[in-house]
Amino acid sequence: MGGRFSLTKRTRRYLGALIAAGVTTFLAMNLVSGAHAQGCGLKDATSWQLALHDEDVEQSPDYIRAVTESFLSACPVRPEYADASRIAGIAAADMNDVEAASEHFRNAGPMQGVSANFYAMMVFHLAGDPVLAWRSRDNLVGAWHRRLSRHDKVSISAESVPGGTIYQVYYSETDRESGVRAAWVAVPSGPGLPATLTFSNERMRMAFHRIRAAEDDDFRYVDLHRCHGRRTLGRIETSVSVTEFDAAARASLTAYLANPDLPVLSARNEVQMCAFPARLFPGVPKR
Repeated sequence: MGGRFSLTKRTRRYLGALIAAGVTTFLAMNLVSGAHAQGCGLKDATSWQLALHDEDVEQSPDYIRAVTESFLSACPVRPEYADASRIAGIAAADMNDVEAASEHFRNAGPMQGVSANFYAMMVFHLAGDPVLAWRSRDNLVGAWHRRLSRHDKVSISAESVPGGTIYQVYYSETDRESGVRAAWVAVPSGPGLPATLTFSNERMRMAFHRIRAAEDDDFRYVDLHRCHGRRTLGRIETSVSVTEFDAAARASLTAYLANPDLPVLSARNEVQMCAFPARLFPGVPKR
């Protein structure tokens, strides 16, 4: 996780899409106004974006942080400032600089995206600012709930339980990518990270099982997703409905909410980010 490691291709694509969206959104405004903040204009924003796509330079966290902090310092009132602060915060967190990452995320303000908000949760908590940490979590949960509520093939409800809230999510069509048919998401009311139980029959995973076991039986996996890993609790025949499993799922997650996970530093004093944060908040089915 240190600064000497390169970001993954997936992360680079995410950063690139983010920057491209920010520059494109404000292109017309800058061309029309012709305004320059302290000698800083669209050319500077474009140069920063190109630096993040320079294939001749290793796109390591320390490089991304250096070029982005340089842009932030030179262009404090550019409309791309919030997006740049978010990127600098992620890079600083990957370098285990909690204080710098926390400052960048404060400057970024409310953020979109599961991954960025999980970074902010971890960093704010470790920097001693639990109010911002769990505000980031609750803002993410609210946006996720609204997105699923608007989808015609998703049914989502919420139940208050001791220690927090459990969201029950049912899909009328199984997600083609994740295979999720139903999910129960536990969100603490106080400090703590979410955890999720899923019913799924992910195609690739099922195919591997059938190859290994030489069986063609039909079942669903029951998985518990936490910030730092997934644990398969068992397999259930498809004849067992999600409503029949609902009471067991809620009981299991209520137990989790009594002692939820918190952000921690590793033995080497590194920030331990969530491995697959998107699994904690199943999205809308892919078309």
